[in-house]
Amino acid sequence: MTDDTADGRVGQVVDDRYKLLEVMAAGAMGEVFKAERVPVGKLVAIKFLHASFISDHEFQARFDRETRVMSKLAHPNCVSVVDFGVWHDTPYLVMDFVNGETLRKRLDDRGALPPDKALALARQVTAGLAHAHEQGIIHRDVKPANIMISDEIGHGERVRILDFGLARLRGNVGRDATQTNMVVGTPNYMAPEQTVPGGTIDARTDLYALGVVLFEMVVGERPFAAEDTLALLGMHRGAPIPRLADRVDEDTALPEGLQALIDKAMAKSPDARFQTAIEMANAIDGIPGLKSSPGIVIEAQKKIESKGVKRAVGAGAIGAASTQLDVDATKLEPMRPSVMAMDNDLPVKRSRFWRTMIAATILIGGTAAMAGYLIHRVGQGELAKPAPKPEAAAAIAADAADAADAATVATVATVTLDAAVTDGSDDAEIEMDPEKAEDLDPSKGSADNAEDEAADAPASNEEAEKKAPTAPQLATNVHDAVNLIKAGHREEALASLRVLKKKAPAGAYVPFLMGNLHFDKTWWSVAMDNYAEAIHKNAQYKNNPVINRNLIKMLSSSRTRTRASNFLRGIGHPAASYVKYAAAHDPNPVVKKTAAALAKQIR
Repeated sequence: MTDDTADGRVGQVVDDRYKLLEVMAAGAMGEVFKAERVPVGKLVAIKFLHASFISDHEFQARFDRETRVMSKLAHPNCVSVVDFGVWHDTPYLVMDFVNGETLRKRLDDRGALPPDKALALARQVTAGLAHAHEQGIIHRDVKPANIMISDEIGHGERVRILDFGLARLRGNVGRDATQTNMVVGTPNYMAPEQTVPGGTIDARTDLYALGVVLFEMVVGERPFAAEDTLALLGMHRGAPIPRLADRVDEDTALPEGLQALIDKAMAKSPDARFQTAIEMANAIDGIPGLKSSPGIVIEAQKKIESKGVKRAVGAGAIGAASTQLDVDATKLEPMRPSVMAMDNDLPVKRSRFWRTMIAATILIGGTAAMAGYLIHRVGQGELAKPAPKPEAAAAIAADAADAADAATVATVATVTLDAAVTDGSDDAEIEMDPEKAEDLDPSKGSADNAEDEAADAPASNEEAEKKAPTAPQLATNVHDAVNLIKAGHREEALASLRVLKKKAPAGAYVPFLMGNLHFDKTWWSVAMDNYAEAIHKNAQYKNNPVINRNLIKMLSSSRTRTRASNFLRGIGHPAASYVKYAAAHDPNPVVKKTAAALAKQIR
């Protein structure tokens, strides 16, 4: 009796041609074996698909058709299918054997790559994609696990793309390829059009995924992270692309034009992206100081016709999200037009010297004007309050994109006007320096000794507003609300801040204050909603010590641990020192263990 387990197959000869030598990997589609072509002794890789695939009466014809298409690939940056068949009722594919490691393993083992190395690898991927697109083949599942890296004598590191066409085979099992509640791909790398019903999948879909992969190579983490798959796919459709400078280590030198290249590759609208892999390859070649890998040739590429394939989204773990997803398409959110309206062209390079001089001039003039304003207000007794105390842990450098040479701005404890207030009041609202804004409640509420979120805590801001006790609006401006907080009148301050936030929706300081108040009453999920809103309105709040410390405190609760962990990952580099400190010194063993795991991911 034949042993059909993976280990039991080792030593058997498939169709009198391929001797199975060892199990290399196993995944959602089946097992991969290292094998030898007998009698010639050539090494190959054989992927056996799960027997369940053959039970689909349409699969055999589709398998034959797709594998014939994949066999057309003949390029140094593609792993080709050299044979296929069905053995003991199990479909199999025979591919070139590549001795190396996947990009996934390299990133997991080493973390972020130097930008020039990441660009060189991405450049080879564009070459392989250009060849595949020329054959009319769209990969649909470009990700680090499908990119193999090997060392070759006379060439150096060679990149090969794996698993062309397998996403289509997987997605079509047991259903019509155009069925609307099916999506093919991996959520962490999906283009917006892959996440919606009827999305048009073409070459530009692969280029979006490559943009995500390039971001991950440079930063060491993916651009988007969320607690569930639907939220993650919503971020691919609507969230702004993070700035590389916010996520990389302080000593990482980012080549000029790299952010713009990723922005274009990951544009929400396919029309705003690179239109072909050749175009993206040329943009990579145009990055100053980059040396292209030798021997990489991209042939002329014909325009790829879009293939309308209906797609939708589904649920799965983010860390190892499943590739095939089924969900109710009615839960999908539309793309935000404001995010989709992106320039097609890379920005013109400008001199940092002149940008610095302009920023300095504006800073000096603005500071002088502000000083006069504050002197006038303090003289009236309206703003006579102590300056925020500097936090030692806030020494994290704000690597924000276009720090516009505004790094000097961050060293000045400024108080700026919130021009969004148009209620006719003579009292202009205030915005604190995000890195120096403090929790102003002297008693800190019940959160100081808490190890868990309150049992009755709402799950969101919306629920909090419904649940909040009725309280009068005692403050008509932020300054008065701050005085209420200092006096310990939390509910009255929250009631006032809710009204003030509606009057000044662009301000980030009000949601920051509300986040602190909700944290102090151990409504931690609501606190995170407000902190996220503050960071969305002003990314410099990522550097705020109060937010980072409070998020680490939330790791103690099973109710908020996952979301707080993802939040800290999203903050990225600015959270690194806080996480490392908690991993070494936090008295709560759960926080200490969770922070230690996060410290390996946040750099």
